Amino acid sequence: MKLRTSRVWFLMRRIEVEAGTASHLFSPQDALGRNMDLETLGRLCAEAWHDDLPEADRAWAEAHREKLGRWVDDSRPEAICPRVEAGSPQSLTGRFGKEPAPPWPMLLEAVKSAFFTFVVDFGQTVAGEGEGATGDPAARLHRTSVWRALTADDAPEVDRPSALRAFQRGFRRGRRGLPSSMTRPIPQRLEAARFWPVNTLPHLPGPSAARNRALWDASSHCTDTKEYRALLQELRDLYASAWRDDVPEEDREWAESYRHSCVTEVNRRRRDAVAQSAYEGYLRSSDGLFDGEPARPWPNLRGYDSDPWRALVDAVEDAPEGESELATAEAAAREFWDSLYREAPPWESDPAKVHWLAAVRAARRKGLSGDVPPDGGA
Repeated sequence: MKLRTSRVWFLMRRIEVEAGTASHLFSPQDALGRNMDLETLGRLCAEAWHDDLPEADRAWAEAHREKLGRWVDDSRPEAICPRVEAGSPQSLTGRFGKEPAPPWPMLLEAVKSAFFTFVVDFGQTVAGEGEGATGDPAARLHRTSVWRALTADDAPEVDRPSALRAFQRGFRRGRRGLPSSMTRPIPQRLEAARFWPVNTLPHLPGPSAARNRALWDASSHCTDTKEYRALLQELRDLYASAWRDDVPEEDREWAESYRHSCVTEVNRRRRDAVAQSAYEGYLRSSDGLFDGEPARPWPNLRGYDSDPWRALVDAVEDAPEGESELATAEAAAREFWDSLYREAPPWESDPAKVHWLAAVRAARRKGLSGDVPPDGGA
């Protein structure tokens, strides 16, 4: 069974995200899918040290701190204990110089924890086990092809450097939190995000959530134009109440979820537009070539090909005040390659340096221009 992991993260208990990630990690998939799951686990590990977790996540976090505490220094939650850094890849320079680099044993412990959460706490079976699989969870783990591949010294199907970079990237991003490109404040918005009614609304408690469901259902089946407009106005009035400072306690989860969905959708569209601008700025500088090959137009890129440009935008918009343009371009290029779980070329000898600089300039122009998709606000 694969548990759902598509709901907005902050609406799910982290133990559910961990179990859902394990359900995918221990299912047949290619190296890219496995590394994406390892990135998720790295992010979860980092979030165990956040000091603002909801009550529902605190027992989970305490358990993870106990499991992983041998590698993480509680007094410096952003860091990995120096005693284990000797076997880790060298730290990146500049902005990344002090970022953590979890070692391989920490990755294995995170994978083991996710497996136990899935099969013990949620009582599920993984690919290759029968429906009634029982017995010692550790023995069951050791029989899985994923664990054997991760722990074997000569497993050709696992690129350990790539897998470790994925886990380390997730840990770093978990420590940093959401990029500023995704947390920019937006004007009050009274139109629900596209995914809101179907993916999120059915799960929320409180009278406003119940009213929201009733109005949405009524408007979906209404055939009278005048009545339909009246229902939409009631919905807008209800959504306006989500932005108030005095939302009642019983409606706060609904209000926070609604605001979060709006901010996420608006900022995602803006981030996509800025990423496209960075990509096209790079190609204008490089005569249409990327990595030595003719590049496809932005609309033809797959998600995994366009996501690194969003990572580049995050690095540009999170640049420290006063950082030089060249330093920002270096950090953005590193973030780009990091999102592909690859090591960036040495900056001083990177032939694409001028093109990365062009991408950064294009992203900044687009980000500051205000020329982005409409946000659907009030």
